[in-house]
Amino acid sequence: MKSTDTVSVSIPLKAEYVSIARLTASGIANRAGFDIDTIEDIKVALSEVLGKVIEKQPSSDKINIDFVCQSDGVRINMDIPDSIPDLFDNEDDKFALAIIRSLMDDMEMIKQDHIIITMFKKLGKAV
Repeated sequence: MKSTDTVSVSIPLKAEYVSIARLTASGIANRAGFDIDTIEDIKVALSEVLGKVIEKQPSSDKINIDFVCQSDGVRINMDIPDSIPDLFDNEDDKFALAIIRSLMDDMEMIKQDHIIITMFKKLGKAV
């Protein structure tokens, strides 16, 4: 892939569609050169985020996910349509957040009128 290839998916905020995002992440990470264990880490982190969003606010809305392949890794940007004021704020959520942060090299969440979550996994860096 080129240093800035982007693959975008838009899925309904329903549990039955999380597998589509996981499959896309797997294909992108494999193409970028990650090993199988790291690919699984990326899929787990993505599932944790999507699971919490769906748990907090299942709706008919869609979530847009961009997988950005860079020369040094893969960035996953998620644009969640509605603001969820307590996303990752209670104790159970903090455990999920700790899992995500332990599996990814960087994770950032910006809460405004909607939520933008960005995760990054560096190529060649072991967890």
